Amino acid sequence: MESTIVNHALMEEITHSNQMFPMSEFIDHFDAFPDGCFSSHWHHELELQIVLSGSAEYKVNGTSYTVEEGCAIYIAPEAIHMAKQLTPHTLGYDIVLSPQFLLTLMNSVSCEQYTTPLSARQPLSLIIKPERKEGSRILESLRKMYYTESTYAAYELFLLENILGIWRNLLALFPENAQPIEDHGKILREHRMKIMMDYIHQNYAQSLSITDIAASANISKSECFRCFSDLSEMTPVDYTNNFRLLQASQLLLTTEKSIADICFLTGFNNTSYFSKKFKEQYHMSPKEYRTMKKRI
Repeated sequence: MESTIVNHALMEEITHSNQMFPMSEFIDHFDAFPDGCFSSHWHHELELQIVLSGSAEYKVNGTSYTVEEGCAIYIAPEAIHMAKQLTPHTLGYDIVLSPQFLLTLMNSVSCEQYTTPLSARQPLSLIIKPERKEGSRILESLRKMYYTESTYAAYELFLLENILGIWRNLLALFPENAQPIEDHGKILREHRMKIMMDYIHQNYAQSLSITDIAASANISKSECFRCFSDLSEMTPVDYTNNFRLLQASQLLLTTEKSIADICFLTGFNNTSYFSKKFKEQYHMSPKEYRTMKKRI
């Protein structure tokens, strides 16, 4: 399989190469992420990631999980999540799948009863370990998918076969009669956080203040800080700057625009400050980053 480094901060904008089979596969080299971490994001798809080597800490809607080598994590659709490596050179294999695909497929064969975890978004997350036979089967399927080339005969059928097996075994691991989240404060904070993240993603090129970000969700500045602290472990300013720097890194690699132009296009109004923050996040100057990455 070709190695693809994922821009997780943009994951909510995922597009699928085959809309009839809306699944994407990624290989995550955590060393390639700033400080071995990808920041909080969310998307409409469900996600499964196996840690092939190393270990990582995931945070899903404010709850932290440690995923060791050989284990995996399931993340429900629309859950806000982030991850950081606990061990250098951590490597993960990631699949991201539209829940509507499974819903349509199950409905077509009168198996609607097996889709409740998707419609209820419960559980929000689950650690998958090899100790239980169902967990072992899921992990084996994920490893097979990782090691199988996309040129494999009838590759889509191979993926479908494994996805259905994974879902069947996940159902056995999910808690029985999982109840919807009753913490209305947590639900409200998640909703507000998504609004503010979307606002930042749409307006990062402009000057943004804490007041602007908080106003987008119609909340106070103090509640804005609480949302970011609980769900991203960053301040709103740090999250905004990290997102801007992520856009800058992409422009450095995909365009010939000057560093000054990229600075102003991504919402920074001072080239010295931009270079300083870029070096803090990527441990090299914007010029060094462009030169080194284009050499790879």
